[in-house]
Amino acid sequence: MRFCLALLAGLFTSVLCAQSQFDSLLTPLLDPAMKPFYFGVASGDPHQTTVIIWTKVWNENGKPVKVKWQVATDTTMQQIVAEDEVTSTAGSAYTVKVNVKGLKAGTIYFYRFSTGGVYSPIGRTKTAPEGDAESLRFAVVSCNHYEGGYFNAYRLIANRNDIDAVIHLGDYIYEYGANSKNKKSVIRLHIPTHEIVSLTDYRSRYAQYRLDKDLQEAHRLHPFITEWDDHEFANNTYKEGAGNHQLDKDGDWEERKGIARKVYFEWLPITDNDKSSIIRKMNYGGLAEVFMLDGRVEGRCKQLDSPQDTLLSCETRTMLGKEQSDWLTEGMKTSTARWKVMANQVVFSEMDAHKLSKKYAINADAWDGYPVERKAILDSFYHYNIKNIIVITGDIHLSWGFDLVQNPKNKERYNRKTGKGVIGAEFVTPSISTNGLGERFPRGLCNLIGSIVKQKGSNPHLRFQNLVDHGYMVLDLNKERAQATWNFCKTIRKPSTRFKAKDTWMTKYNDNKLVKVIAPKNK
Repeated sequence: MRFCLALLAGLFTSVLCAQSQFDSLLTPLLDPAMKPFYFGVASGDPHQTTVIIWTKVWNENGKPVKVKWQVATDTTMQQIVAEDEVTSTAGSAYTVKVNVKGLKAGTIYFYRFSTGGVYSPIGRTKTAPEGDAESLRFAVVSCNHYEGGYFNAYRLIANRNDIDAVIHLGDYIYEYGANSKNKKSVIRLHIPTHEIVSLTDYRSRYAQYRLDKDLQEAHRLHPFITEWDDHEFANNTYKEGAGNHQLDKDGDWEERKGIARKVYFEWLPITDNDKSSIIRKMNYGGLAEVFMLDGRVEGRCKQLDSPQDTLLSCETRTMLGKEQSDWLTEGMKTSTARWKVMANQVVFSEMDAHKLSKKYAINADAWDGYPVERKAILDSFYHYNIKNIIVITGDIHLSWGFDLVQNPKNKERYNRKTGKGVIGAEFVTPSISTNGLGERFPRGLCNLIGSIVKQKGSNPHLRFQNLVDHGYMVLDLNKERAQATWNFCKTIRKPSTRFKAKDTWMTKYNDNKLVKVIAPKNK
């Protein structure tokens, strides 16, 4: 018995040494049936003829490992259309990323990996269509905080067969340490238990999130198109620092930012590039063009502390930076897609909260804190008569639907009944599990806050809101209309696939104003 225990202890120690890039607390979370592909498979950045496929091998000897990959048109992996072998090393934490080429547009494919004669789970992905696509459906998600609750929305997304891709708008992980003191709001604790700063820390946090079965299944069955927000780095990130980064405690910011960027590209099925930039366009067959933005580390100036700060109107303060802003406006101007989709981290539309608080009359971390750059972008849209713009947004942990319009309080410029001045819509997705108003205040108080915010005198362009529920959003596009459906989970405090409610709003092509979609009653 002692010999067996000693042998097991030796094996356990060797595994930890070989996988020293991870926190040892992860070991009990590993499912032996998944070895060595504990973290499943994923795909992303689907184009007409290419797609990224991803996995991670748990390598127990620390040496380079050869991994075979296959892509097929059938679930039994008999009709192979592409295959090859790659070598993975400790330099990438034994993550494997392959840009599969030579595929057909608008086609469902299946893929898997193998090493040492052991196969990974079989994944499913889909390439983007070309030509005149009839319709598209994107699941839009944001803010999956492991401690906040279970990722039930990802299981609901995984169970759907009508999703072309999942667009993740950021806060894929959270950098905070374990909040063991707040037992009411914390459902499960972070690993490592301290705030993540080092390479091992960031890798361990991604590993913990990717061991979640619901998130794994959503990745296995749908391609993801991702961008980061602040918590992939640190809370309230900007180009030269972050609100949750102190030099004396957390070290050099550029070093931490570089680590966070590297680990993001290791763990997400995003296309590698020389700059490790998330800025890119995704074309969906003329029906939609999706502009993936970086509103955090590319060109963002530090957030202001007060809406009364005289620097608020400074022309040099940017969120995107000139190069990215020019790229966006030029891309919008020249796009021939029916719908132009801005995948945007923080709320783009004006939001007046002065009746709730003078100190927090605006959210300085959102576009309200960068009004000059926002005005320049909107000015270009109006100048070139660009319409049918859809802004999809995360970050705020609330659900909102806005008429996209400049100067919404100016009655000469905007009429919510006729749609005068409206050039599109902004749809804000709820958090997957990050705490929002519903965890801080009773529902009655949340409803009161909502009624104050939605007053026409403050925010006449705010057409829909839900301030308490978690879930995901589906952006449904066809040639006639763009439609957002908010899908809310019954609970996140325990595993569940029960819906709570749905709300749907749409904007018609070239009409743009938001209209509530009334579901037909069951007879």
